[in-house]
Parts: sequence; structure tokens; C-alpha cells
Amino acid sequence: MLTQPPFALFALTDLSTSTLNSVLQEAHDDPSVNNWWWYLATLDYRAAPQRKPDGTGQIGTPAPIDPSFSSPFVGKSLEDVARWLRGKPQSVDVDDRYFGVLDKQAEKSGKIAICRLNDPKVEKKVAWCILREADYSTLFLAGLDSDLDWNELVQLQKYTLEL
Repeated sequence: MLTQPPFALFALTDLSTSTLNSVLQEAHDDPSVNNWWWYLATLDYRAAPQRKPDGTGQIGTPAPIDPSFSSPFVGKSLEDVARWLRGKPQSVDVDDRYFGVLDKQAEKSGKIAICRLNDPKVEKKVAWCILREADYSTLFLAGLDSDLDWNELVQLQKYTLEL
């Protein structure tokens, strides 16, 4: 039984459905995770995973996706993504703090930029992004530990998006 909600995944650059399917499938196939933990975000909150009354988690977007899928976030910024996450209704069941971004690096290497939102009071909406292989991304997120020194990790592995 899942209790962790899926993580929203935003394609900020135009990517082929083949690339999107590959990223989703590789993230799913990690033997230690084996779940659809990435939700390929659209503008429609009603299309997002919805909270269940019993508190069990939802799955994200399974591959293969519809061949006609086109990300509404192409050309958008991390600030736009942060607004989408902060503006989501309580019924939407995606993680409130961590999310993924697909940029040009996804087409080249299948990697996902894993990002964290700042506290809402902080002017800069997104705290940081770290690049991870798709097949390691969900394991990385599943292993988040509050005792980890994120500032040190980010300084060593900080990633700037390629849009």
C-alpha cells in the first residue's frame, strides 16, 4: 500500500513522447522502487492524482503516455512550476515540496532535475535542483532524510537547467 504521494514532473522544453516514456519507464523499473512515482503534470488539476479518503497514495503517470501529449509547461520557468504546486487544491495528491523537471538534458541523457521548493515566505520560490538519472530519481526521493545536510549536497551537485 502506497502512502507517499507521487512527485510532479514538469517538461519545460519540448521533448518527444519517446523521451518522456523512457524517463517514466526507467524511473519505474528501478527494482528498489518499482512504482510510478512521477506524475507528468498538466495545467488541469482535475487530471492530477486525487487524494483518497483512506490516505493511501496514488500512482503517477504510467508509460506509455498518449502520443499526442504536449507539455503545457514548455517555455515556462521554475517560478511558474512553483506557482502551480503552491496553487494546487488540497485534493491534488502530489508531493508539496519536491518535484522533477525535464529540460534539454532529459533528451540527451534521460536525467531528471530534482528540485525543492523554498518556504513560501522566501522570495526565491525554488531552493535548488540536483540532476539525477531517471532510474535513480525515485529511490533518491524515497530516501530523503531530514538529517541530511542539503546545503552541503546542493553546493557539491547544484544544477542549472538547460532550457
